[in-house]
Amino acid sequence: MPSKINRRSFLGRAACGMGTIAFSSATLSFYKESSSAKSTMPKGKKLLATTDYPDNIGICDCLYNRAQMDSLHKYLASIGVTRHQWIIDTMWNIYDDNQSGFDTLAEAVESAHAHGLEFYAEIKPFEGAGGINALPHSLPLPKGAIAVKDIRGIIPRMRPFVASHPHMCLKRRPGSYEFRGPVTSIRLIKGDDQPTRIRPEHLSIWTSSSNNRFSRYEGPLSFRESVEWRPTFPGATTTSVIGNQYRILHLEGLKIPADHKYILIRCSLSDGRGDFTNERGNIVELEGPDHENIPFILSTGFVNYKDERERWTRPGIRNQLCRYTQLPEVQAILNDPEKWKEHFQDFCSFNEGSPLTDLYTLDKEGYIAVACGKPEYNLGHLHPIYPEVREHWLDEVRYCLDRGVDGINIRQANHTRSAEPWEYGFNDPVIEATGGRTDYPSIMRVNGDAYTQFLREARDLIKSRGKSLTIHLNAQILAPDDRGLILRYPPNFEWQCETWVNEIADDLEFRKYWTLRPWNLPPVLDKFISVTKAANKPLYFQSRFRELTVEGPNNRLREELELIRNYPELGGFVLYETAYVTRINQNGEFEGSSDVANLIKTLFF
Repeated sequence: MPSKINRRSFLGRAACGMGTIAFSSATLSFYKESSSAKSTMPKGKKLLATTDYPDNIGICDCLYNRAQMDSLHKYLASIGVTRHQWIIDTMWNIYDDNQSGFDTLAEAVESAHAHGLEFYAEIKPFEGAGGINALPHSLPLPKGAIAVKDIRGIIPRMRPFVASHPHMCLKRRPGSYEFRGPVTSIRLIKGDDQPTRIRPEHLSIWTSSSNNRFSRYEGPLSFRESVEWRPTFPGATTTSVIGNQYRILHLEGLKIPADHKYILIRCSLSDGRGDFTNERGNIVELEGPDHENIPFILSTGFVNYKDERERWTRPGIRNQLCRYTQLPEVQAILNDPEKWKEHFQDFCSFNEGSPLTDLYTLDKEGYIAVACGKPEYNLGHLHPIYPEVREHWLDEVRYCLDRGVDGINIRQANHTRSAEPWEYGFNDPVIEATGGRTDYPSIMRVNGDAYTQFLREARDLIKSRGKSLTIHLNAQILAPDDRGLILRYPPNFEWQCETWVNEIADDLEFRKYWTLRPWNLPPVLDKFISVTKAANKPLYFQSRFRELTVEGPNNRLREELELIRNYPELGGFVLYETAYVTRINQNGEFEGSSDVANLIKTLFF
């Protein structure tokens, strides 16, 4: 093997050979040769691979047939993988009615076993509403539909259980989300006290009772301008630690209808010379009739109806996986461009996809839109304090066990998000359990105990079938995401990792190393290793999939494999995920990356 590198550095390396491995008679000799490397695997080190099947479907625009499934496992076995992990997500309808013509999970298990691979099902308990990409309120939502409507809009991609039990998702802190009255004053706050080119005649107010179809406000309005102090934090717009002077535009004396909780402030100036900039979380303030501050969420922008219709009507299998958009009532609108356009008139997205610290320039964007109030529930993040939620999660485990999997892998990370995650997890049963306390340590402890209770129940169920349990250890549990992105695992939980390692899991998987810098990855990884090593349980290091390609060069993978070789305490490496190192070609034939195969053969074995 190449010479040892510093385990605390990520240095670029030259690429290995490029290309693909197609399953034909011309390449079978390669598989025989590479599979012999299994005997030279470092003692205790395992090579695992994970498939997130919707990603495979999205790339190849097809559901795998039996031959393609078999070729996938043939490829994985050929490069030395001994365990295949398959992410199960009932947010999609893949597993509803055997759409492939066979039981997808059972077939995957059988195929893996035929090639000598262990097969684990990976479940994400908190993955209940993918990405919270909301649609207009005016679209139909029939009774019993697999979707939920909240302040952001209609949430189309959702687990059936979440759609039926939205009140069992993480609840916002009491008193922090309610909107009880009309807006009487709007304040626009610039990030400094310097003059602005925006004048009263440049601004207009539009309102609506939904997240679309705004009409111009023609009621009373007075305008004034001031410079006032506001608390702040040092950042891009100021160097002050405790506060600063800000220029404020006041729109006052408003008589907006109480049910018009959606407000759009248009600015006729909209170009690259904008000067009215502040952080998204500080650029607007709303006030009610009694001078109380009104909670709100800031829009992430207008949605183009043509682009959105193209996304939902694009030919292919991926759009058929969303239950809501397959409803006849919704299909009738999707198939009529004029009807679809009506619903997208001034449609504003409130997906909370941007951090509150991102900068926003009013006279560059040309508008600011707000929704009065906050989402009461972080839809998708079910709360394990409810026995019904834990039983729903256990049903997912049973579904997988019934299909012959060798083990279950449970991960906390998901794609549900909120711009204010610190405000969620304050469900009524949680507050009852704390004796009415809402301080963070008390809330986090109760939340953490509830999740650990689920893990114990899952362990007992899995062990009753003679199977094994893997649990994810997320880097963000010990260190924040250095990229500044919104948190994508449940907030305000005491993650009781040592208990999981010592009492519940058979082995562990380390995830999200890529959210850390080279200088704070080692402390986090070393901390987890110290716990798993003391418990004599393997810890597997998960790769970063964003830079994986079939053709290569896979320089990030090279760095990861070199890092793993110099961490003897690690139990192995997880190739995450197969969608990016394999593909179905135009002839429907399966191909696997020879670049990835060569890197693994050279650096791992």
